[in-house]
Amino acid sequence: MTCPDNMVCFTEEEWVQFVTDYELEIIDEVSSLSPESTGDAQAVADFTWQVLFLTPWELAYIALPMSVLAFYGLSIYAIFKYIQRKFS
Repeated sequence: MTCPDNMVCFTEEEWVQFVTDYELEIIDEVSSLSPESTGDAQAVADFTWQVLFLTPWELAYIALPMSVLAFYGLSIYAIFKYIQRKFS
């Protein structure tokens, strides 16, 4: 089998060697990176501290839309229960 001029061809042994070397390079790169993985407890603690130290304006900015969504959700639930009681 001939290899076209614009392509790179490997024998099976060359391909296995190429892939093995490439995998080793990737493993070395990944192992050299040491990301600080955050555990669940650490994530909860970080979130709690972030919420505790929000300014009043940030709290209002979060609380108002959540209050509106809660009102909508509870209204739909109340209507559902009203219809359920009416037909049971």
